[in-house]
Amino acid sequence: MMRRRDLLRGSLAVTTTMATTQALAGVGRAAGVPASSSSSAAPGDRLGWGPITAQTRPWTRWWWLGSAVTEDRLAWHLRAFAEAGLGGVEVQPIYEAQGLEDRILPYLSREWLDALAATTRHAADLGLGVDLTAGSGWNIGGPWITPELSAGRALVERWELTEGQRLDVPVRTEQPPHPGLIDEERLSRPDLRPPMDPLPEPPLAALVAREAGSGETIDLASRVGADGTLDWTAPPGRWELVGVFSGLALKRVERAGPGGKGLMADCFAAESVRTHLDRLDEALDDGPPGLRAMFHDSFELEATDWTREAVAEFARLRGYDLLPHLPAVFAETDGSGDSDARLRVLSDVRETFSDLFLERFARPFTDWSARRGWLTRNQAHGSPAHLLDVYAAADIPETEYTGAEIIPIPGLRQGAGTARRPTSLTWRMASSPAHTQGKPLVAAEAITWLDQHYHVALSQAKPAVDVLFAAGVNHIVLHGSAYSPEDAPWPGHSFYAATEVQPANTSLWRDLPEFTGYVTRCQSVLQSGEHDNDVLVYWPQHDLWGAPDGGVGSDDVELTPDHHWSGDPWMYGHPTGADVVAGGLEARGWQFDWVSDRQLAAFTGDASGVRNEHARYRAVVVPGARLVPLATLERLHALASAGATVVFAGDLPEDVPGLADLDERRARLVALYAPLGAAHGRNGVHRVGRGRIVVTAQGADLDEALADAGAAREPAADAGLSVLRRRHDEGRHYFLANVSAEPVDGWFPLGTRAASVAALDPLRDTGGLASTRGGDGDRQVRLRLDPGESLILRTFDDQDERRVEAPAWTTSAPTGRERPLTGPWTLTFLDGGPTLPPERTLPELVSWPELGDAEAAFSGTARYALEFDLPAADARRTWRLDLGDVRETASVRLNGRELGTAWSLPFRLPLGRALRTGRNVLELDVTNLAANRVRDLARRGELVTNFWVSWLDASPPAAWEPMPSGLLGPVRLTETSD
Repeated sequence: MMRRRDLLRGSLAVTTTMATTQALAGVGRAAGVPASSSSSAAPGDRLGWGPITAQTRPWTRWWWLGSAVTEDRLAWHLRAFAEAGLGGVEVQPIYEAQGLEDRILPYLSREWLDALAATTRHAADLGLGVDLTAGSGWNIGGPWITPELSAGRALVERWELTEGQRLDVPVRTEQPPHPGLIDEERLSRPDLRPPMDPLPEPPLAALVAREAGSGETIDLASRVGADGTLDWTAPPGRWELVGVFSGLALKRVERAGPGGKGLMADCFAAESVRTHLDRLDEALDDGPPGLRAMFHDSFELEATDWTREAVAEFARLRGYDLLPHLPAVFAETDGSGDSDARLRVLSDVRETFSDLFLERFARPFTDWSARRGWLTRNQAHGSPAHLLDVYAAADIPETEYTGAEIIPIPGLRQGAGTARRPTSLTWRMASSPAHTQGKPLVAAEAITWLDQHYHVALSQAKPAVDVLFAAGVNHIVLHGSAYSPEDAPWPGHSFYAATEVQPANTSLWRDLPEFTGYVTRCQSVLQSGEHDNDVLVYWPQHDLWGAPDGGVGSDDVELTPDHHWSGDPWMYGHPTGADVVAGGLEARGWQFDWVSDRQLAAFTGDASGVRNEHARYRAVVVPGARLVPLATLERLHALASAGATVVFAGDLPEDVPGLADLDERRARLVALYAPLGAAHGRNGVHRVGRGRIVVTAQGADLDEALADAGAAREPAADAGLSVLRRRHDEGRHYFLANVSAEPVDGWFPLGTRAASVAALDPLRDTGGLASTRGGDGDRQVRLRLDPGESLILRTFDDQDERRVEAPAWTTSAPTGRERPLTGPWTLTFLDGGPTLPPERTLPELVSWPELGDAEAAFSGTARYALEFDLPAADARRTWRLDLGDVRETASVRLNGRELGTAWSLPFRLPLGRALRTGRNVLELDVTNLAANRVRDLARRGELVTNFWVSWLDASPPAAWEPMPSGLLGPVRLTETSD
């Protein structure tokens, strides 16, 4: 087997001579990405990794607390990042630390811009890339956004009149005040708190009278005087007057720093967005070169549900007047008795805000960045819009994975966050537009809050990125790293919600190059070639918009339902069961992408499937949608007529959404279905032009329809493997991860043809030719993956004159023979603090906190040494070292030979030829978490947190239990058969 680990351990040696050039092939304007001057694959090496660049390495979000930074310390951090194997940073200026106010560089000030310029300069010298958030904190805005320009909120007043009555109060409402200070704002010095400007009286957007019996409506806005007096006498009947006012949400920019604190911009209004971008233009006009991208963090818009031009924009976009329907839209109802007309108008309102968000913010943001030569990274989740369209507007769509999800790998700690399943169908909302729109990178904010502060181990991080890779992500951004001043007491500064990717975090930082090397090797493959998804799944957005709660589980009227990153309940719990259909496709190994109505409109069909200018697919699946726009149904019919296969899983859609021209659209729907005869509501295959429409149940019938269309399923998924497939010039790449509770062992057919198959282990940096059997069109590959393990397969379509020549890749299986390695162990504490406990002999392995107070407080590295004898017969066997439970990483030497570092589950290492007959000496340098030392500081009252921080489960460090630490075992030699 081949080994290339040295080329990937730490980026500094690889990239110090890198030039800053354009490196994002296919996008063409990433001026701030260093290109690689080396690759881990030798020329002609068909089993090497892809080119190693700043972009194939993981990046980290880099918080500047109060931007209290200096050039020397910025350079120090960047060198540390480079040496740890990171490829770039995303600079995010945030709230300040207390006591350091005299060091603050206000956001966008000349001094702050100088610091940013120093960052890009030093980063370029080190071969690192730099992104920048499009504001301080997240959600665009700041002190330049006046209340009048800030995010809006509909304020509603109601009055009742009967025949002959006149309204005896002004048509006005009261704007709620600025919300009180929260979290870090309370800690700020008064002059550094967010501005709270006087608030204008909310202007009247609409005043509509509705007669209770007949439903007749009258627009009264023009009859309201400047003083609010309504000049109108109620005619016969009982009238409800509904006044809608353009109020203010008064949502402040989240976690902003000095110079950037203020109100959030109105993302539905062009003037507001332009004001924010103009402020950035003004500041960055002479700003630093070398930025790759502007980044917008997740949308947390909360009460934002209105904009001043909402009524006029609704008429423009939906083609009818909203005013007569406003009383119904704002009716106080629990949703149980909602009329069809009301739900249709609500759907139209929600779609209007979605369109405005796309038109006024998402696309202008990317266009503005492009004019400056930058890309955009955007987290669309949380936005009140069609996520697929918003993600598609970014150059680098980015999803989010907080962690604490339930992954059943034995021994994997779940973490202290909210337990939930991995949300792969939600992550595909980012990867799918990248695939359908030809974007090479799919980013993910990863390990956001995987566990309590200083409790996250690398063994928890690997499964977190593996499930992201399997969902199409290929650009990991860690969350993250805080800038710490040189004089900050240990452990330095922290962001309030983060996995601490920084030097103080002992085991995570000491062995971070192992993790970054793994991610880099994976991403060098996953960023190469192009995706090989061949099933296109329609996303039924209108079934969400048409639901009483907008699909988000709210008891209130939601004009702008936002789609939370968790997918709960809008994805998982979708009213049509789309999640069940798509989840089944994923579990059965189909390779698919979501598609929106807007994106589907650009596809054409033929006998080979459907395609646009960027991608091609064998079939389209509509997963149980009940409400589908007529234009989309006509497009699906046209695709089938041109020769493609369109599969309706469950039934044909029942109706069209929205209210405008409803009778006409329904009539056209009936005409569209007419050639299908009795197909409506019945399963079957129906010829349409040169293609076919299939109405089928889920499961086997759906699989048969997709296979008939030429789509390729990956049977390895049946055994519980997560499978991703991509194309390269000579064949396919497969990323396989076992994140299940059981080993996977056997022969598995590949969904695509392969003349030969290579196996690449991104963890051990080894590779070789995999064992295969069967013919070229029915190739099977031998796989063995224990829980927590992953593998990349590289297949070759043709066995041409350039034969793939490499050593064989062996799948090692345990024979059942074991040799326990028991004490006495010598334990020597090498490095860490607060003090080094004394050396001791352990008759058996125990956790450090069980040894005494000094060991319970210790965070750092200790060496275990053990001598054992091995008979000659056993020395000739093939063994691997199984360490059992390691808290948290172990660098292993046997008889003076480096075996590697055990940092991920399962904690095992191959021994190769290191064993010998007779006496053997085993040494392990084990590093634990920083949590126990942080706990000790807190219990002694010496933990300095002069900044706002949030502790998971409201559990501060002094209340933590000591974390198990050290080598816990059991340690044994396990014989394997190759």
